[in-house]
Amino acid sequence: MPVFGVTVFALAVSATTVPLAAQEVVELPAEDRLLDADFEEVYRVGSIDGDEWEVFSRVTGVRFDESGNLYVMDDQGGRIVVVSPEGEFVREFGRIGDGPGEFSASSNTAVGFTVLRNGRTVVFDPGHRAFQLFGPNGEFERSVRVPSGSMFLVIRPLAPAGDGQNVITTTVGSVGGPAGDAEPMFRPIYRFLLTGDEAVRDTVIQAWRPSGDPEGFRPVLAAGALPDGSLVYTDSSAYAIKVTTRDGLLSRVLTRPFRPGPVTDRIREDEIERQLEENEERASRSGGELAAARAELARLRIRSMEFHHEVPVVRDLRTGWDGTIWVGRRGEPRTGRGPIDVLTPDGRYLGTFATSATAMPSAFGPDGLVAFMERDELDVPRVVVRRLPPEVR
Repeated sequence: MPVFGVTVFALAVSATTVPLAAQEVVELPAEDRLLDADFEEVYRVGSIDGDEWEVFSRVTGVRFDESGNLYVMDDQGGRIVVVSPEGEFVREFGRIGDGPGEFSASSNTAVGFTVLRNGRTVVFDPGHRAFQLFGPNGEFERSVRVPSGSMFLVIRPLAPAGDGQNVITTTVGSVGGPAGDAEPMFRPIYRFLLTGDEAVRDTVIQAWRPSGDPEGFRPVLAAGALPDGSLVYTDSSAYAIKVTTRDGLLSRVLTRPFRPGPVTDRIREDEIERQLEENEERASRSGGELAAARAELARLRIRSMEFHHEVPVVRDLRTGWDGTIWVGRRGEPRTGRGPIDVLTPDGRYLGTFATSATAMPSAFGPDGLVAFMERDELDVPRVVVRRLPPEVR
């Protein structure tokens, strides 16, 4: 893999994990080196006139297992569809219901879903207050109860913890300080241990939390696990990608000299308008009285939302199957999708995909497989699987 010039030094930075010691800070180049995004297409699934198994109601998540099988969460259909590396139907499992291995209709099926490398599937089902575990063949294994008080926190997509049996998740909620302290102290990243009858929640990282309660341009909290079990996350307005040990101790910070921009009145207005348009599109796709009521509540929230004072540089972060780090930056205008940097945990900069070159992959698999969740010209959900070149895997 090509390596581009970096500057490395040690620095004690502001607390985002506990405890903190001196970390290695790696300064990556300021100039982008563009990468070719002409990825080989392997197959695509999802069609209104396709086979019955590939007519999806709503695709909310995709994952790969170590054999290259693709798992597609059809949220409204209450099922998970498994597709072979050649794009052929393998099996499907799960359904709406209240029995073992079924997903609660009251929670609009699964909020969190991931596939461990050995093919075991973990689904977080808030309606049943449990994680549902399925074996490599799709057979239901068991439910793991969620501890009291955790339900409102587990609302982000799950990711494998790297040990083959547990998961990590970020949260929207914050955790408060001592009794009487009204200002939450941090945003947690949890590891849920799923080996017993009840999930054990471990706060692996105490991520930085912006003051107040801004919705507009709140710095994203995104995390991923590396193959050795260490973690990567971003939590601030700056370009500061944090690499930790398995136990969440900060060991390295990867930076690029991009600064967050101020949130102006014009930027506020544009962002409100953008979110309102997205809200209307979602409402028109869903239809029905319930969707209309939700859309109206969303309109009120969007029009009155508070804003962070800066536009963060980073808008997304994912980890590749073999350990690369994909960092999605904000583009121009500052509310839009931008370039994607590809880094390694030890501080190498592999290059950047231009804004128009590719979207961020929705899932990474073995042998360079990546999946993208898309909609066709008729607004039908589909999944396109492509293969990355060796230099960015």
